[in-house]
Amino acid sequence: MAIKFEGDFTVDVPREEAYAFLSDPNKFAPCLPTYEKLEMKDERTGDVTVKVGVGKIRGSATVELALKDEQPPQHAAYDGKGKIMGSAFNFETAFDMEEAQGGGTLVKWTGDLTLFGKLVALAGGLIKPIAKKDIKRMIDAIQAALSPDKASSAAG
Repeated sequence: MAIKFEGDFTVDVPREEAYAFLSDPNKFAPCLPTYEKLEMKDERTGDVTVKVGVGKIRGSATVELALKDEQPPQHAAYDGKGKIMGSAFNFETAFDMEEAQGGGTLVKWTGDLTLFGKLVALAGGLIKPIAKKDIKRMIDAIQAALSPDKASSAAG
């Protein structure tokens, strides 16, 4: 099962500050919904533990999160992979930052999630709506961290 997402949002901080936040796994990872902990392997890669639930199926997943591409101060991209409940998943997410009209930073983001295994067979139809909700929660958390006054803005 493959799911693609994209959107954009504006934050009050300069592009360099938005980039510094989004290119640092220690700052970015806690914005993931149901975040539990991060154990860094090196400066660019860490294992993130998150709670996962689809319907009555519940558990924790450890995601290897790696900053794979950075172009200061306009681009940061991550790869992730993990296993949960007899299934595996891969994802990619990227953030492109440009100066917003009137100040601040316009952040354009994309995400691709691929999930395969038992979980897809058991809960296939529930996965996309839950993923969409969780991605919105992540974007809202990033906005709140970078622009507390705009935390209630729509996330694209």
